[in-house]
Amino acid sequence: MAKDTAMHARLMEIYDRFYAAYGPQHWWPGDGPFEVIVGAILTQSAAWTNVEMALAKMRAACCWSLEAVHRLPVNDLADLVRSSGYFNAKA
Repeated sequence: MAKDTAMHARLMEIYDRFYAAYGPQHWWPGDGPFEVIVGAILTQSAAWTNVEMALAKMRAACCWSLEAVHRLPVNDLADLVRSSGYFNAKA
């Protein structure tokens, strides 16, 4: 446990140094934490343009919260994210 705590402290120190030196980078094209999380999952082995299509379908289907994703049947979610590839696993 102590080793994990020390590692966490060291990683946070490195992060803080980078952040102090370079500031926020705004490189992720997400519109909030939910899009960043879902985009990170969907972009695995997929082109971002295909992920954007899947995200747009999720928005259009009002599936734009963790609660909405949780309530949606897996097959329906798979259909929404089909363009991102490996859609059954990602759903």
